Amino acid sequence: MVTSRQLLMLASILVVGLLSLPQALAEPTEVIASVDRNPVLAGQLFNLTVTVNDDIDQDEINAEQQLNQFRIVNSRSSRSTRVINGDMSRTTTFVFSLQAPQQVGTVTIPALSVGDVSSQPIELTLLASDQADALSESQPAFIRTSVESTQVYVQQQFKLISRLYLAANLHSGNLIAPELADAEITQFGQDQENYEIIDGKRYQVYQRTYLITPQRSGQFTLNGPMFEGLISKDSGRSIFSSMSTTEPVTASAEPIELLVQPIPSSWQGDWLPADLVTLTLETDIDPAQQLQQGQPLTLTLRTTAMGVSPDQLPALQLPDIAGVSIYPETPQLNQAVRNGNLIAQRSQTIAIIPRQGGTLELPSFRLPWFNTRTQQQQVASTDQLTFSVAMNGSATANEYPSNPTDVSSAPSQAPSAPEMNQQGPAASAQSSSPNNRLWYWLAALFAALWVITLSLFASYWRRQQRQSRQPQTNATSTASDSDRHALSGALWHQLQQACQANQAAATNQALRAWANSILGQPIHDLTELSRHFAHPPLTSQINHLLSCRFGHHSVASAPDQPSWQEGKALLRSLQAAYKNYVKSSKTKQQQNVLPALYPQ
Repeated sequence: MVTSRQLLMLASILVVGLLSLPQALAEPTEVIASVDRNPVLAGQLFNLTVTVNDDIDQDEINAEQQLNQFRIVNSRSSRSTRVINGDMSRTTTFVFSLQAPQQVGTVTIPALSVGDVSSQPIELTLLASDQADALSESQPAFIRTSVESTQVYVQQQFKLISRLYLAANLHSGNLIAPELADAEITQFGQDQENYEIIDGKRYQVYQRTYLITPQRSGQFTLNGPMFEGLISKDSGRSIFSSMSTTEPVTASAEPIELLVQPIPSSWQGDWLPADLVTLTLETDIDPAQQLQQGQPLTLTLRTTAMGVSPDQLPALQLPDIAGVSIYPETPQLNQAVRNGNLIAQRSQTIAIIPRQGGTLELPSFRLPWFNTRTQQQQVASTDQLTFSVAMNGSATANEYPSNPTDVSSAPSQAPSAPEMNQQGPAASAQSSSPNNRLWYWLAALFAALWVITLSLFASYWRRQQRQSRQPQTNATSTASDSDRHALSGALWHQLQQACQANQAAATNQALRAWANSILGQPIHDLTELSRHFAHPPLTSQINHLLSCRFGHHSVASAPDQPSWQEGKALLRSLQAAYKNYVKSSKTKQQQNVLPALYPQ
């Protein structure tokens, strides 16, 4: 049963709810917009703060549409609620990190509307880059950058050094990496921190180095790094001297115009732009020592380069040598930093087994490369090695005829019948008695071997007959499942998407990942995949893909249009090449199977 006290409490709650309903349904009555700096440099970052006297979402501002003249790098928001003398007020603050346009002059930040209320427009002054030094003195943060060169070749690695200057202690922040179309950008080394005095003012300096490798030739704009964060600022309103507040700051580096030159049209072979390249060849046996026939010889070939990544080092192979078996192992890729330079190394171990006696000559390895310092082609090479190989057994190489037909064509030295008769009965008896005993033991030995061979063949035939009666479908189904998986797995789907979109870089990466998974061996270069499948249509498509990515004709005259349009053709040729590869592998396996001794 409801008591009078409960009814009184319910009525109080209802009255409070009705009194607060108009305030809850009230719309914002004031929108205030302000910037943290004015003027700013053209292309520089600045903060736009929007304060609304209500609790609203960012979608109600629709900043993407109202601030379409600026690039919104980041945004954040905060909300506060205050109750004073029973009056409750809510405030929402939005901070947008904007990048100013590149044109020098004035630009207007339009009035930002939230419902029926709008802020006042702001006229922003944009200064030229030559006024950066004068302007930076009044800014709490700014960035200066430097590059090794503004003219590089495609796939040539260069450094960009960025220095962030802060006039106050850093509370928190994020340094955004530079941007360059069709380029690989990675951080190099660790950040360095020091301080610098500029016009008597002390700045904290944070230095970061980037390695940039352009993958396409043409004229590009390198957008510098950008910073956004919070710095600590002493609060004069606090009675405690140790108390401080934070202030949001932004900064961005000036863009850099970069010219990426194509591969010279006269260049032949693999393109390798580097500061320095060396080749070394080591052997586990001194060339002065004599090898034995069948004795393995191990070669260790090391390619060391400065200013490139390990993936850019090409594979070097020995040509086919008559009478020699060559077994290359999987190469090892490493990199290290020496004296502020990136050193890449490719180590290749090759096992060589001579199959015949004589002289073994190993040709020298040669690697053409482009010296980025002298702008000239150079060749790194190793010395030619010569070994002497002795044949196994008591006989030397000179005791064996160089031509097998010399033995059959030699004149017979058997005596004639009259000569044998002239030796007399005694001589004939002495010579025939040992021969008869020798032939007797030889006949017995061959008879025993024949019986053993016949027994082994009979046992093998019975085992083959038992195995032939068992199901043989497991191996066939496993092989067919593997073939279907190779052309339907996740890696194959990724390759299909990249080819259908005609994305050369993504196709290159997806094709190498698919080949590594299917072939079971690392594929560092698509030319290795061409040699493995030996399929002319696939080789032609791969060469065209590499030419479009790295060739001298892949200029950036139309950067919005992809230069490679043969994705579907490459996919069809790869399917045909893989099916031929699987078919030839099965044929070789069937040829290696020993047929039954007595086929049914």
